[in-house]
Amino acid sequence: MNCYWIQNTETTLAELRRASAGVAMVPLASIESHGPHLPLGSDPLCIEHIVGRVVAQETVAVLPTVIYSSVIEARMLPGAINIRTETLMDLVENICDEIYRNGFDKIVLLQGHGGNVALDAAFLKRVLEKEKPYVAYSLPVAAGHWDDMMALLECPEQGHACEFETSLNMAARPELVRLDLLGEKTFPTQPAPLVGSARTPVEWNAHHPEMAVGRPQLATPEKGEKIRDLWVDGIVQDLRLIKQDTLTREVMQAYIRGAHSIR
Repeated sequence: MNCYWIQNTETTLAELRRASAGVAMVPLASIESHGPHLPLGSDPLCIEHIVGRVVAQETVAVLPTVIYSSVIEARMLPGAINIRTETLMDLVENICDEIYRNGFDKIVLLQGHGGNVALDAAFLKRVLEKEKPYVAYSLPVAAGHWDDMMALLECPEQGHACEFETSLNMAARPELVRLDLLGEKTFPTQPAPLVGSARTPVEWNAHHPEMAVGRPQLATPEKGEKIRDLWVDGIVQDLRLIKQDTLTREVMQAYIRGAHSIR
């Protein structure tokens, strides 16, 4: 079965809805600097590579990747396309509403960009606050296998355009990886403002002013393939659980009844 929404017809979309148990998935990514050695579109390129392997194992309706996101930290470097948080939230809500209108009542946001804070917990709260008729789920980067992935890596510092992400790019789009532009340059974490336990708007920029972390030179295609396979496995397992899940809807409905009964 063809799982890609835009490759279906109005007739076969109904077949996909039945085969997927009404579950649709929206990959979320970003366009931003990934150091001197990786493409600006690393996130969409990698998550689409992963999705291609997911649908080979599990039927789910896959929407086109939302390639624009909140990348406010990356605006200090060339290449970033930053979308204002409120605009981004409205867009994804609109997409989810339309997915539901087409008969899919479980919508999975597949996070392919670690900085998608607004589209993770905050968006799920919006779905509840607005009493949406569908259930939304957010699958994090690495889909629960982060510790297993970190065990494959040598550098203690990971996070962005690092050994992890460079390895994944080597598995997904090796022709776009330019370690020759990196040379021996590394990206050690820099000090953050001394403000105790307080948070600031620029923690990431203070720690990583060049938007890259650690020693990308340690990356290999073999590590990337293992990372990819762990990620795919995590997504497939979670999709199967989501298809069986009834409790989330029940709790949402109970919440809405309770919220209305005290008015």
